[in-house]
Amino acid sequence: MTKIKAYAKLNKRKVIKKHDMDNYFIGREMLTGIIDNLIAKKTQPIENLDTLREESIKKLDDQIGRAIFSSLTKKQLDEFNVMLDQDGTDDQAFRDFFKRAGIDLEKTIMRAVQDFSEEFLGGENV
Repeated sequence: MTKIKAYAKLNKRKVIKKHDMDNYFIGREMLTGIIDNLIAKKTQPIENLDTLREESIKKLDDQIGRAIFSSLTKKQLDEFNVMLDQDGTDDQAFRDFFKRAGIDLEKTIMRAVQDFSEEFLGGENV
């Protein structure tokens, strides 16, 4: 199974178990491309480019996960946790789960990327 990171605490009422799910919703290569594109748009000088890139990739990946998981109800989070504990649950099963939950992954991801981009650029070239 592709790795994902589910969030220990999404907010005060929604809790999901920790699980290693990095880069599940959007691959590392695509995350890197998005961040590199945003870095290229920055008009201010950048120090520690590699550090900024890695931290930004992680932050964007986390923001995407939070956007998706915060759309789930407590019951759906519980169901998702059960799926995480089952051996043999594949990517398609997870994608089917989100579809049944009524979450448009593409739209949610795009909104999270847009929000991140606006924050990252801080009004520059948005």
